[in-house]
Amino acid sequence: MPLFYDLDGFGKDTARIAEKLAKIRFRMQNHPAGESQSVPNKNATDTVLLATWNLQAFDGGEADNRTDESYWYIAEIVSHFDLIAIQEVGANLGGLDKLKQRLGGTWDYVVSDVTQGRAGNNERLAFLFDRRKIRFSGLAGEIVIPPVEDSRGNILRPSSQLARTPTIVGFEAGWFRFMMSTVHIIWGAGDEEDPLRVTEIQELARFLRIRSEDKNAWSQNLILLGDFNIFTADSENAAYSAITNNGFVIPAALQKVPPTNVGKKARYYDQIGLRIRENNLAPTGRGGVFDYFEVVYQNDDYEAYVSAMMDGKSEDNPKNPLTFNTKGKPRGENQRRVYYLNHWRRRQMSDHLPMWLELKIDYGENYLQKRLAAP
Repeated sequence: MPLFYDLDGFGKDTARIAEKLAKIRFRMQNHPAGESQSVPNKNATDTVLLATWNLQAFDGGEADNRTDESYWYIAEIVSHFDLIAIQEVGANLGGLDKLKQRLGGTWDYVVSDVTQGRAGNNERLAFLFDRRKIRFSGLAGEIVIPPVEDSRGNILRPSSQLARTPTIVGFEAGWFRFMMSTVHIIWGAGDEEDPLRVTEIQELARFLRIRSEDKNAWSQNLILLGDFNIFTADSENAAYSAITNNGFVIPAALQKVPPTNVGKKARYYDQIGLRIRENNLAPTGRGGVFDYFEVVYQNDDYEAYVSAMMDGKSEDNPKNPLTFNTKGKPRGENQRRVYYLNHWRRRQMSDHLPMWLELKIDYGENYLQKRLAAP
């Protein structure tokens, strides 16, 4: 659980926020779909809980539009996992540091440098982890896709880099070491199988497959996760199959989960794929997607946030984002509620939902039984 050092500073709102935090915790651990999609309690040695979450525009400084209340909700969700990949971290690390502070002194992060350029959007990729379970190996890098060459070193296809540079980091948990690569794949033109998007996934998955087969790799256990901007999670989708065709297995627990986007059209943007050696880091059958908007920032909560949405501006001020739209035209009551649901609350939390997975890390009993059976 987060360290609620400053929760009493919310005055009359303290009870409401505390109630929401308690509901987040209960909902995560008691999912309506049953035990397989309920996040279990963290343990010291048996399993590791992984997650991936695109935290929309997760920036710091003047670009940070989230309230302190939202940071507590995000911290509560993150605290249920041991290791989480975060996409869309901004150039200013203030948001990530604020989140880490709320999680407590056992948490740390590894973060990439920004990817510049219009497509790169000055974004970073980060891994946030609890040192009580996860050990950072010292291995961390940004992935550069090499050209395709023949046996003589002649270039058959020039290298093509991803719009946002992926990262790869080595971690250890229990008996095992593993590499994790996270990415935020380009959106492209918005088509279901946009060629730029499909190509990026193919290039990255192919590179990681070859890397994991290298005998000199730091580990041959590899987890690929992040925001792939995949529309449909099935083998007929070229973007999705670009992951699985390179030997990454989407665990059964994640093959029939709700979409990970927040919007009217169901999208399966976020994925977790495994290339794991036999008897290593096996999925336990538990995993899922957590929809926090079933608990916080609900439709009935609108009135509680009117003041926050007005951003300190009077109702007749054209720069008031609640009462006026971006073209300076007044919003009616219904339009204000649409703004709350479709824009403001998403910028407080995200337009993506976190996806998570539980993996087994304690194989001590298996090891002993094999030794007992040895001649």
